[in-house]
Amino acid sequence: MDRLAELQAENTAILARAKVMLAECPGTSWGTTHQAEWNANMHRMTQIDSEIASLTNPEKPAAPVLKNGGPVPRGIVSVQAEADPSDIVDLVQGVNAAFGDYKTKQDTRVAALEQALDGLTDQAAAAQMNGASPAALREMVAPVIGPKAMHNYGEFKAHFAAKDDSADQVSVTEFLRGVAGMKTTEAVHAALSVGTNTAGGYSVPAKTMPLILGALSSVSSLMLAGAGIVPMDEGAKTVTTAVVDKVPTASWRLERGAVTESDPVFRGVVAAPQSLAFYFKVSRELLADGQGIEAALQIAIGQAFAQALDYAGLRGSGTAPEPRGIKWTPGVTQLTYTPNGETPPNYSCFLNAIGAMLDANAPLPTASIMAPRTLIQLSGLTDTTNQPLRKPEMLATLPMIATPQIPTNLVVGARTNNTEIYLGDFTKMYFLMRESLSIQLLREAFATTGEIGFLCHVRADVVITHPAAFVVVNDVHP
Repeated sequence: MDRLAELQAENTAILARAKVMLAECPGTSWGTTHQAEWNANMHRMTQIDSEIASLTNPEKPAAPVLKNGGPVPRGIVSVQAEADPSDIVDLVQGVNAAFGDYKTKQDTRVAALEQALDGLTDQAAAAQMNGASPAALREMVAPVIGPKAMHNYGEFKAHFAAKDDSADQVSVTEFLRGVAGMKTTEAVHAALSVGTNTAGGYSVPAKTMPLILGALSSVSSLMLAGAGIVPMDEGAKTVTTAVVDKVPTASWRLERGAVTESDPVFRGVVAAPQSLAFYFKVSRELLADGQGIEAALQIAIGQAFAQALDYAGLRGSGTAPEPRGIKWTPGVTQLTYTPNGETPPNYSCFLNAIGAMLDANAPLPTASIMAPRTLIQLSGLTDTTNQPLRKPEMLATLPMIATPQIPTNLVVGARTNNTEIYLGDFTKMYFLMRESLSIQLLREAFATTGEIGFLCHVRADVVITHPAAFVVVNDVHP
């Protein structure tokens, strides 16, 4: 391996270690030992960057190094110039121009670094508050194959920052005031002037989208479990995704021996975003002056979309216009708990589901999703001494997430109160979504009551890239 390849490999290893450190010790839990390791790694990365630069651009001198081995502090340390008095004006103008060019380049570099750090800070804060989920850790240490899904506000913000370089933030409240023709900010007026769509609504600005999607992701059971959002390219009507039906079979062979044929393992799934919409109304006075209206609007819009996406992702029928969810996707394992039996849900159904996943060569689950009733019943399990029942070790770190989108009145045999439990590696699914959520003003519908109506619309579809990574436990009853 040549020196350049060695340096690049070492740099990649340091970056991977940095991601693991952020996952292991987020926020205030960062100790002195990890801080020392972090500082040493960052110092080594600076040295590697300098050596790579000298190897890839030999005509450019390498960065100077201090006697102790560390690099000279970056930036302009001093400027020395010699000129005749008659040339002083031109000299100063030239130095000023050089400083201006240097500042522009550094501002661009610092902005990119700040954007990357914002995303890491948000991830660390979320891990500190909610605990690092198996799905989040898996994505941090494993290479991402296929479309890169977004999961939280930091990732949404980083993505949409590239779409809009303006410095002015646009809140949901300010944007809705502008749509309604009320007094708002200049940034909103600028967004409205370019954001009109063919349906008569207004595309939500790039500065505002992270607020709505962040509110959505924090209450979506599927996104909490590891699913993400993949933005769809503008102009495309459908997206074909390669889906893994089963793992191919490899076999040993003799020299010149034939290779055993393996069954086809891939198929293409065509995703075509479907229309998802709702409307709400708010009084003109509350929109103009209400305290806490921004948080209320984010919660209302985010939760409305989250609930619909959760239901579609879990139980969507696949009959237009509803996307097909996990329940009805070919290749997903369907288990029956105890039809018409008397056994309430317990941890055995989770172990059976995990066993089915492992038998299908699927990874371990990142989470389980169930109805609130089921989660409460599991939490109330007791042992023979009437003490709370301890989870099996295999389930100790498995997140159990409740959502009312899973019904508890399913009819199976003589019972009418059945429900379901979903387990899987939820990083193997995502929501394909058009980037521009649109909001349309309903002018006449509520005019007589002094209220304003807003129609919110987005187009999305569900994509499951590895059906064998999911199990549905059916016929679960109280």
